[in-house]
Formats: sequence, structure tokens, C-alpha cells
Amino acid sequence: MSKSAAKSIARPLPRALTGKPNYQSGIIDPMWPSDYDAAVQMSVKRREEQHLPADTASADPAKEKDIRARYASEYAGRVSRQDFMTLLRADVLAADREELKQVLQLLTKEMVTEMERSPSTSHVAMLEEIPDSYRVTLTLGLGETLFVDRNGEDRFGLCAKRPRFLKTMPSFPGDAATFNPETTGSDLILLIATDHPYVNTAIARFFGEFFNRRFSDKHHGRNPRPMLRFRPIEQGFARKDKREFLGFDDGIQNLQMDQQDLERLVFVSETEFDTDWCVNGSYLVYRKIREDMPRWESTDKREQEATIGREKSTGLPLSHKRDGVGNLTPVFVDPKVEDGVRLNAHIRKVQPRRPGTDLFGLHDLERRFLRRPYPFFDGLDANGCSTNGLQFIAFMKSIQQQFEHVTNMWQMNPNFPVPGTGIDALYAKEILSTIDGGYYFCPPGLTSKSDFFASGLFE
Repeated sequence: MSKSAAKSIARPLPRALTGKPNYQSGIIDPMWPSDYDAAVQMSVKRREEQHLPADTASADPAKEKDIRARYASEYAGRVSRQDFMTLLRADVLAADREELKQVLQLLTKEMVTEMERSPSTSHVAMLEEIPDSYRVTLTLGLGETLFVDRNGEDRFGLCAKRPRFLKTMPSFPGDAATFNPETTGSDLILLIATDHPYVNTAIARFFGEFFNRRFSDKHHGRNPRPMLRFRPIEQGFARKDKREFLGFDDGIQNLQMDQQDLERLVFVSETEFDTDWCVNGSYLVYRKIREDMPRWESTDKREQEATIGREKSTGLPLSHKRDGVGNLTPVFVDPKVEDGVRLNAHIRKVQPRRPGTDLFGLHDLERRFLRRPYPFFDGLDANGCSTNGLQFIAFMKSIQQQFEHVTNMWQMNPNFPVPGTGIDALYAKEILSTIDGGYYFCPPGLTSKSDFFASGLFE
């Protein structure tokens, strides 16, 4: 969109914490409105609520059609990622089921407090504008080890209520030699997303340093003991242009969502063969993917585009062509024929878009999932090379039917779409390597002020 148009549209806010359907905040929200006019109206309402003067900026009428078309293709129904993400993982040290319940109740209380908190005016320069919201979302996920420990023991008598598709993440081709999924998975994961890095820091510090103290003050009195043992913190950020370190737009083919897509692809519905309490919850796949920038930057732009399968400047697939009047139109070709895009190019290996259905009766598009990735930079390693890449975060209704099928049957299958194709070119060339990760289940959202996350486990 043009700058004049963007000025009149405020970024969407997170949804209410309670309501129907009761999804956890931070999965599909904040979300851009379904059409341009709704986005403009949303912004007008926000300015009125803040008692700000009306925004008189307007787009060039001659460009209005183009602005609306770009909004429909690039914004409408898509997640509006916050600018910063912090990821906390923790292991639960509760002695029994009742203590676990108390941990989840206090976690919920503190999460809600942070999400409902108004932006602080303290420590802000005199002329600096205070936003009406830092768009804070916190999302809780449960790991398999919360239900069954490494020795197969039912820790809290909840094994029968373990979400159907929750398990320990297996190893995949492209995993770094130092990455062992059996040890990186944790009991809990907490995703903190806001538009200000200091807000992320404050929230992460509270949970890491003060949650255990607050729990002991409430339940233990003079015999304090920790309830959560936190792992090292992971962080990421979002570029305004949606690109990541490789230089390509990372959100082009992400879901544009309506209620039907959400129920079909992101959230567990009542028609699924999953544990009853899991309805309206979502499975989370976390992968920390390192990108070898010296190796990547040693190849020219044309080879980079061939590896991804897209034009670097526009993000358009290399298989696009112009019609008779000069418009670009997508060409979904036979996946067994290159026709402009190599068979092992990244976009073809993760989303082949074949006609018809597969042996399981599903179309390739039914394997999609919602991605909320954030680039990361961890400084330099022992060899003086930058440690950077992508914090890959994705939500779906079935890990096996979606993420694992895409990974095992397409992306890392050297014989897809034809024998000898090889695995995804980004991994084959060792541009990418996975260095951390785990599987989790995000329980449904809250149905009332007295509810708490994962309350269904105790019913």
C-alpha cells in the first residue's frame, strides 16, 4: 500500500480474552480486517476513542483501485504480527495434580494481567507519543512431558487426557548434529509478543524472576520452593517489510483466514477425533532454524531465486507469466515438470499444489498451517560467524496431518515429486539447519473471568 493509505489505517488490536469461539490470544490475532473499508473504519473508531482529530490523509484517487487490490492480497484476513517475540520454556516442578492446577491458575492470572495492562507513561521522554496499545499477547502451550515423563510415567494422572497428536518432536533431515529434540522439548512454552522490546523484557523478567516467589507467597508460606524451572530465553523480531535474513518475503503464502479455514486448518473442532477438552485448542510446532549467511551470500541473486523458487524483489513465483494484457497470473504447473521452478526449490517442496486429492483423500492445500515466524540474531559464534535465522512458529489442528506430512512426504523426501529430486534445496545446500525445537498443544481460550488455561484437564 502507499504511504498515504497506510497512515489512515491503524494496526489491529488483539481480540478480547474471553468470548466465542474461545481461542487463545496470540494465535490468530491481531488480524487485519477482511476488507479495506473495514480497516479504515476500524482506524476511525480508534481515533475517536482516543479523542484524536480525524485523519484527513487520503490516497490518490487514481491509485485507490490498486490500494484496495493490494490490501485484499497482502493484508486482509492475515495475522498482523507484533514487532517483537520472546519465547519462554519451563519445566514444571509441582508435586501433584492439585499443585499443577494451582500453577496453571496463577499463570493464567498473571498472563491476563499483562495482556490487559495499559501502556505505561513512566520513563517516557516528554515529547514521545504513548501508543494506545503495545498489542500484548501471551500464548501458553503444553508439552508431552507434562503428561508422561522421559521414563513413560504418568506424572499427574492426566495421561488419558493427553491431546491426541501431542508427542516428542522426532529428528528430521537438516537437523544440526547438536540438536536433540528429546531434550529440547519442555513441559510448558510461553510466547510473548508485543510491539516494544522493553515490554517483552519486562514480562519475561517477571515470569522468570518473580513467578515462583509469587506462587510461594500464595501457597507455601515459610517453606518456599520453585514450581517452574525456566530454560534459556529465545527472542525474535519482525521486519516492517516482512522479509527475513535471506532477503525474501516470508509471509506471501501464509493463510488468509476466514472462520471456515480456522476450523479446518488451525483449531481442533468438535468433529475431530481428539480429547474433548481440546476443542478450540491448537497444536504448536516450534523450530529454531539457523541460516548460513556467508554460504547464502556467496551465491548470486539468480541462484538464490532458483533455490527459493521466487523473484527476490516481488516475491512472485518464477513460474508466473504475463497474460495478453500484461497482468501477472499464477501458473500452477504439473509438479513433475520444472517449467521455470526447479523441482527441489523451496516453494515446490513445501507446497506443491497438485490437482485432485492424495491417497488420504486430501488436497495439498489441506496440509497448510498458520505461520508466525520471527527472525533472530544471537550474535557471533566461536568461529566469528553470525548466529541468525528464523524462529519458526506454526499453529495447526494436527501435527501429523499437516506439519509432519509436509516435512516427511514432500520437503525432506528425496524422491518427491520424482525419484532423485533431492530434499528441499535450502537444506540440501546447508543454507538452513534446525538447531532447536519442540511440539506443544495450546489449550482453548478462556470462557469466563474465573476460567484458567487447560482447566479442561481437571474437569
